[in-house]
Amino acid sequence: MYVFIAIIFIAELIIAGFILYWICRADAWALKMNRTVIRSGADLIAAVKIVRKSLSLVLSSIQKINLFVERKKAEFWRRIINLIIIYILLYILRIRFKKAATFCQCAVFLKDCWDSIPG
Repeated sequence: MYVFIAIIFIAELIIAGFILYWICRADAWALKMNRTVIRSGADLIAAVKIVRKSLSLVLSSIQKINLFVERKKAEFWRRIINLIIIYILLYILRIRFKKAATFCQCAVFLKDCWDSIPG
């Protein structure tokens, strides 16, 4: 009976020894990594600043692209509205002044209206 207890106790000591060995080894690895981080801290800070600057540049570019798309969208709708107004005016002129408005007059009017579109 005492031999069995002694064997269990020795096994526990061996297991505790292995655990302590791995804890010491992990501690040494953590200290080594800590020294590496401290040594390269300035480089890491510089890299973080570069990444931050790059991200702000990308964000600025995306905002400029959005602004460009919004301007083109507004210009597109402005041109569509102007074109609709021109066709309505031409239709009214054709109905109202059928004999007076010839094809050339309509074409000149269309060109003048088209040239007056901003953009």
